[in-house]
Amino acid sequence: MNSGELRTPEDARKIIKTAKLQESELTEISQILRFPGPAEVNDNLKLMLLDANLLTEIESGNELLFKGNPDDNVVLCTSNKTYDVKEAETSNSLLLVPDLLFGAATSLDETIRNNSIECDSDSSFDKSNASLNNTTESDDTTISSRIIEHKDIISTFFTYYEVKPCKPRLSKLRKLLEPTTFQGLELEYAVDKSKLLNYEAIFDQIQASRAELNVELEKIQAIQIDGYYRLLDFDYEFRVLSYMLDLIDENSWALDKISKDITLESLKDLVPRSILEAMFRFYTLETSIEDGAQCYKYKEDKVCSFLARVLLKSAGKFNLVEFLQAWSDSVPEGMITNESLLSGIALIDKTSTPQVIWGFAESDLPEDINERFKILFQTKAKWTVDQISPYIECYATEKMNVNALLTKYARASTQDGVRVFSAKHMN
Repeated sequence: MNSGELRTPEDARKIIKTAKLQESELTEISQILRFPGPAEVNDNLKLMLLDANLLTEIESGNELLFKGNPDDNVVLCTSNKTYDVKEAETSNSLLLVPDLLFGAATSLDETIRNNSIECDSDSSFDKSNASLNNTTESDDTTISSRIIEHKDIISTFFTYYEVKPCKPRLSKLRKLLEPTTFQGLELEYAVDKSKLLNYEAIFDQIQASRAELNVELEKIQAIQIDGYYRLLDFDYEFRVLSYMLDLIDENSWALDKISKDITLESLKDLVPRSILEAMFRFYTLETSIEDGAQCYKYKEDKVCSFLARVLLKSAGKFNLVEFLQAWSDSVPEGMITNESLLSGIALIDKTSTPQVIWGFAESDLPEDINERFKILFQTKAKWTVDQISPYIECYATEKMNVNALLTKYARASTQDGVRVFSAKHMN
């Protein structure tokens, strides 16, 4: 700062007099705030309003990461949560001033001043009245004890950043992994090895915390093969699952007595070990321990749903009765198919003759919510809440559930006593 800007006690008294204040009613230390010169302005400092969780993370020394590409809205991630970051304006400018004294700390009363230094700023504000009451009544004494302290303003803020918890932005994950989809060892020659991604490469590009990314990798069934995460081609996944399910009959297993060791050993020459172990994890649950060995059962709903997708893969509509029979015949004996398992993967029209079914997977719809609703209502004019929920629940948040989404993007009406939703704006 320029030394020419230094103020004297006499300068302070002139200002006090101009302000029509009584010096005897003021504490003894006057603080002079000095703005930085053009060459000293620090534009690298930003203010951010934290919630209790983020404050605890910082105080604990934990890692916080800002994430996003130049065309993304930035997010802030802890180890397990994601926060949306937005710039907000302040109603008044905010000055950042290190070592600024508050209330009692501006008094020469050493006891009050030392106590205020040891306590937090809120306490020092509380003690300011005591300090004012302890000032001397003599103007001569006050004049002789006026002290000037110069404080440098580090930066002036007109905006700050607000952070609010948000859903992790995971839509890009599948797109990142699709170019290297695993279709079998015999087709690995066609994979562009430069596009293979390990965990850290994925984490750098996805706006999510590590915990949230780990959950999503498991959800989309990404498998780590030779250190790189890969998706399985649909037909290849069907091939491996068929191998696994065929072992039930071959070994005369009860549905809740599946052996992991025998499964892995039997298929080791047909399927890479890492894929077998991942597929077994995706499709089974632990049951009982028999003769010291852990037994498993296949997730019936998951197996039935996947095999329904296999049958629906062919384009076009199917006779519903014939489909339901073919579906029931395709699952292992003892497993039971149910129309509820088709939610989010197929549509059924029971008003036609004959009744029909066709594939309509949520994963095939566009990510943009407006485009998604447009396609939904082009495909089917009216939907019940239960019918449409699987296709839009991915957009639901704590503040906006599925019903709120439908209120915003669709028009409600009643058909045969049932509440249905249709396009808000007719084309």
